[in-house]
Amino acid sequence: MEQQEMQQAVALVLAAYRGGEQFDTPAEAVGPQTVAQAYAVQDGVARALWPGQRTRCWKVGAPNKDSEAYSAPIPPRRVHASGARLSGDDFHMIGIEAELAFRVTRPLPPRACLYEEAEVRAALGELCVTIELVDTRLRQWQQAGALWRLADNQINGALIVGGGISDWQGLELAQRPLALTVNGEVLAEQRGGHPLGDPASLLGWSVNHLVARNKGLEPGDLITTGSWTGMRFIAPGAEVCARFPGIGEARVRID
Repeated sequence: MEQQEMQQAVALVLAAYRGGEQFDTPAEAVGPQTVAQAYAVQDGVARALWPGQRTRCWKVGAPNKDSEAYSAPIPPRRVHASGARLSGDDFHMIGIEAELAFRVTRPLPPRACLYEEAEVRAALGELCVTIELVDTRLRQWQQAGALWRLADNQINGALIVGGGISDWQGLELAQRPLALTVNGEVLAEQRGGHPLGDPASLLGWSVNHLVARNKGLEPGDLITTGSWTGMRFIAPGAEVCARFPGIGEARVRID
């Protein structure tokens, strides 16, 4: 992408965030052509939406074990505590996903060598349940292509952060039980379901990638690790609950 095209892509996503609208991706080859360019669009939007602030919450995931992982910043005003009530009018679509996220409890500053797995795990002192609400600024998001979706912060709409535990290190996460309900009715009740099996397998890549990208990680920063239930679509007028027994739960009401 030329600089002018990069600015145009940032302007499209930024205007959609600010105006609550969606946009058509340009017909010509204006848009990210590489993952690095998609991240550059994300960064440009972040600098405009929360200027002078660090990104404190990151969406990280991978569709399968053979795919490259990705990251996307979640805007601060779209991160909510469990029990939040949100307006359905603020969303173009409402996808829901049950997830686990890891919270940083020890600082991880930039350094010349990569952080080793033991250091990474020691610095992530909390495991908590989250609900990702999926939404997009792309009008034809399924046809727009993977790089445009990545540039659109991997079609994140909001994140609901629920309860968790600090003593997660000894848990076998791959086959954890979980349930996702809407208005008390079960949408998913299962053991396991994360595309990588154990979401902790993402942590080494996530931390080293984000330390480099975000000039370090600080206590309180949150890293989500992908959906256990796939994306389910719901309509407004819903009470959503994601529960991982032995870890915690997260709830959100969408009016």
